[in-house]
Amino acid sequence: MQSRYARFFQFIIILGDLLLLNGCYLLAVALRFDELKLQNTEYYDYYVQLAVFFNFSWVLLAFLFRTYDMHRTMEPRKATSKVLNVFFIHLFILLLLLVSLKKDEYSRLFLTYFYIAFFVSVLPWRFYFLRFLRAYRKRGSHFRPVLLLGSGAGLLRFYKAVESHPEYGLTISGYFSDSPIQGIPAKGREEDVLAFLKKNEVDEIFCAYPSGDPRLLKWLHFADENLIRFRIVPDLGVEHATGVEIDFYHDVPILVQRKEPLEYLHSRLLKRFGDITFSLFVILTIFPWLFPILIIGVKLSGKGPVFFKQKRTGLKDGDFTIYKFRSMVVNEAADSLQATAGDARVTSFGRFMRKHNLDELPQFFNVLKGEMSVVGPRPHMLAHTEKYTALIDKYMVRHFAKPGITGLAQVSGYRGETRTTEEMEARVKTDVYYIENWSVLLDVKIIGLTIFSTLKGSSE
Repeated sequence: MQSRYARFFQFIIILGDLLLLNGCYLLAVALRFDELKLQNTEYYDYYVQLAVFFNFSWVLLAFLFRTYDMHRTMEPRKATSKVLNVFFIHLFILLLLLVSLKKDEYSRLFLTYFYIAFFVSVLPWRFYFLRFLRAYRKRGSHFRPVLLLGSGAGLLRFYKAVESHPEYGLTISGYFSDSPIQGIPAKGREEDVLAFLKKNEVDEIFCAYPSGDPRLLKWLHFADENLIRFRIVPDLGVEHATGVEIDFYHDVPILVQRKEPLEYLHSRLLKRFGDITFSLFVILTIFPWLFPILIIGVKLSGKGPVFFKQKRTGLKDGDFTIYKFRSMVVNEAADSLQATAGDARVTSFGRFMRKHNLDELPQFFNVLKGEMSVVGPRPHMLAHTEKYTALIDKYMVRHFAKPGITGLAQVSGYRGETRTTEEMEARVKTDVYYIENWSVLLDVKIIGLTIFSTLKGSSE
């Protein structure tokens, strides 16, 4: 149940969204109808109806996708990404309705003005308001006193998390256990809890006991009878369980090991729409003048085909043929030996292309075919997939997403030659983080960093 404090800030966010939405609407009207007053036209009623639809649909979608949740553990970047998803769904629904209902009363220029203005205002508003809210909470406002009970392994991790993250808004009033955990200062045994609660107010009890321990049920009943909210801190047996979620099959709880945003159909459709749009933009605007230059450069660099084709591991361990501009002399080790710094197989023009990522450009056709995404884990050679699967934990997890032309690992410094298993392990961890934390905003950030790296030039 949300506190009045959380509901108040939720109301502030809703109010801010609607003020921005209607402000952008009026701005778009002013820009589009600057010479002719809208109220003097026959379309006035249509635009009033559109304004009502915009307000109603935005609030409905925002609640449906839970963008107004005020969880204290919510990160501003993730919350803003959810808003971005709602923005694109809102736009898609409007276009779908206009096409299906064959509505031509609305100015395309007006809609362009509105969505551009709303895009550049609502995202910073949400992001910086949540940043402000986290900073406000860190200063110690509205802390809830909680009690810790038990000796389960998860209790120490919970204690450290609360102590190191004041923005969670919890303060530990006391810890009681018959078998205290080293690292948590205890105030007494469990029999002392009743006396402590008579003198101190507590909002929540966090319990951690081994599975099946009868004390868990005992304290649950005690909390209910004393109007104290009861929480269980489980020991899941896995480290770094930030992505774990709980599903219910009837009344049976099932732990889902890894949260994957791209498991949801609307997320996959949104990502695919972005892939197609961005790829077509690059192909239609950059390819016509850059491709001929690169083709001539590759032909002059030595004998061999212009394009290099190779089997790589793709989505769900399937293989596909990747396309690149040939940057090496033709050699028999191309399908097994990774390029290294100063590799004699790389041509001088190939070195220039690799420095500026130009050899990867043909992969936009892989994206259009649906074999790759613009952003995702980089696809590896089949021989490397077989090798590292046996050496690195969670290596195959990276194949839950489509491979990408660029990825979080690449913009994080894990690009080019992998000299040690430890380096590949760090790359894999970054890829898994991307899969568990995907968002449109994260993709936009990676694309921006990749463009900067391409223009600047990077080492192989």
